[in-house]
Amino acid sequence: MFTFPLTTVKKANHDAAVRATISLAAGFAAGAVVGAALGLLFAPKSGAETRKDIADKTKEIAGAVKEKAVVVKDKCVKTFDDVKTKLADIKNKKNTDAEEAIIAETAEDVADAVEEAVEATDEA
Repeated sequence: MFTFPLTTVKKANHDAAVRATISLAAGFAAGAVVGAALGLLFAPKSGAETRKDIADKTKEIAGAVKEKAVVVKDKCVKTFDDVKTKLADIKNKKNTDAEEAIIAETAEDVADAVEEAVEATDEA
């Protein structure tokens, strides 16, 4: 099977970008949690008010996470269906060059969809 050198380089660059994005998002999330915890600890409120604030904020964050999870799930399902369709096209094709082109296109589509899903989760 022939692989395109630029596709390999693009994948390596994409993988590095995904790892960097995940690291950045994890650091941001950890900082947000620590900041929120310190803000609550040093706020001039009673314990009951602070517990209510924590419960309210937890519900708010849980709702946002659920919304993002639905978006990511929908994108993954769509990408899976697209890949399944393209693989069925490959099965029915007789021209090897056309198969290679479809495989390369499918791989790029999957990489782009994963990148979009990661970006969608970073916005949360």
